[in-house]
Amino acid sequence: MLRTLGGVIVGYLVMAILITIIFIAAFLVLGIERAFQPDSYEISALWIGISLVIGFGSAIPGGYVCAAISRNWRACQVLAVVVVVLGLLLCLPAIQRSNEGPNVRAGEISAFQAMQLGVAPIWMHLLNPVLGAAGILLGARMKKTL
Repeated sequence: MLRTLGGVIVGYLVMAILITIIFIAAFLVLGIERAFQPDSYEISALWIGISLVIGFGSAIPGGYVCAAISRNWRACQVLAVVVVVLGLLLCLPAIQRSNEGPNVRAGEISAFQAMQLGVAPIWMHLLNPVLGAAGILLGARMKKTL
């Protein structure tokens, strides 16, 4: 039981840490002007593509670590469900914010402000948790076959 719980927790932490580090690096490399559409807080198509790849790619090591620690396929499935449920719950405020009105960006803003005010399409908020779960299961399957 402890091995299963440890696998889920550590797998989630690995995924969360990787996502955070890679997103910050990608945002610093791209800059505000390429991460957002011109004069808007709506994210660019480039950022959408990059974020989908980062989310899926960061989930693979999370699933791998979960499988390595837990030695249990069920734990990896639990981690995938946790990612979907938490992802959907945490995206509700972002979905409401995207419906609030004009997303006009005027003047210079800090990177931190831009990240807080960024607006993604609703479908992306729904797709990210599903891609994360798929990445977890793929990473777990990779560990199982090695």
